[in-house]
Amino acid sequence: MPALDHWRRLQAASWAHPRWLLALKTAAAAGLAWLLVQPLGGPLGDYPYYAPMGAAAAMSTTVIGSARTSAQTVAAIALGAALATGAGLLDVPSWLALALTIAVATMLAGLRPLGAMGSWVLVAALFVLIIGRHDPEAYVGAYVGLTAFGAVVATVVNALVPQLPLTPVTRAQVRLRHRLADELDALADGLLAEELLDESFWERQRRRIEPYVSDLRALVTEANDARRGNWRAGRWSETADRRYAQARALERLAGCVDEVSALVSDQRSAMHGDDESARDLRETLARAMRAVGTLLRSAEEDPVEEDAAAIPTADAERTVEELGLLVWRLASADDKHLPAAAVWVNLQRAIEAWS
Repeated sequence: MPALDHWRRLQAASWAHPRWLLALKTAAAAGLAWLLVQPLGGPLGDYPYYAPMGAAAAMSTTVIGSARTSAQTVAAIALGAALATGAGLLDVPSWLALALTIAVATMLAGLRPLGAMGSWVLVAALFVLIIGRHDPEAYVGAYVGLTAFGAVVATVVNALVPQLPLTPVTRAQVRLRHRLADELDALADGLLAEELLDESFWERQRRRIEPYVSDLRALVTEANDARRGNWRAGRWSETADRRYAQARALERLAGCVDEVSALVSDQRSAMHGDDESARDLRETLARAMRAVGTLLRSAEEDPVEEDAAAIPTADAERTVEELGLLVWRLASADDKHLPAAAVWVNLQRAIEAWS
């Protein structure tokens, strides 16, 4: 049993810190690639270090990512090697051949199909020109072949020990929830401030949400890619689906909060007036925003593992309903209160997105 507990703790740590497992897999793939090419002779045996380099370059947190990176790396190296070989055939001074190679390689590195591996075009071209100038054919064959071999080893290792990085998604969701709750609290404080805050304040508040949404979106995309070619994905498909559903709900919620910020920042709105009805409206709006913020903070750190019905939405629903009744009464008498009605609708959507 102690061994089982130790394994579970190790597994939980790998989920919480996927970079650790990625580092171990990269080291294992590079070491294995190095060992496998040691028996080789001839030109391949002269450059064995390109095999672990290819393994390190191709390793990714996802199986499909390793396969994609492998193809891009080998294509970029082959392109750079071909470019350098062609430059070596030119009847020009070496400095000019080098300059031309760098210029063309820099342009080719931006090719969209090469993705993030485009920089290897320039690296490969320089290696071929400088290191392989005495025997370019043998060097290019060893460079491309061994790098491709190392990339294949990395892809195989990744397929045998695949990752499904759901814990980082959950943590990003928690960060976004708390950021949205803080934003709603700030909006409530701004509405009740003695001096009317200018639009630049509201705009700064809105921009603070964007990095959290982008971070969550990127992690969800990575986790979704990790399911492809992953023989362990079936065991976690239900949990993964809940993660994605929760992430989509939070993105909708972020959009709602952003719209609320825009509406509240409209200083021409009747909610910023000096009369008693405007003050009542601001106070009710502030209570509703804080209630929704409290709702966001009320869930556990891993909200997708619990029942949606277990999340206490009653207080937020009641407060937002009170806001709706007030807005309806005011808007029926004066259409200047329509922005407040839009805020009410978005707060309702926020509760629905989270419920």
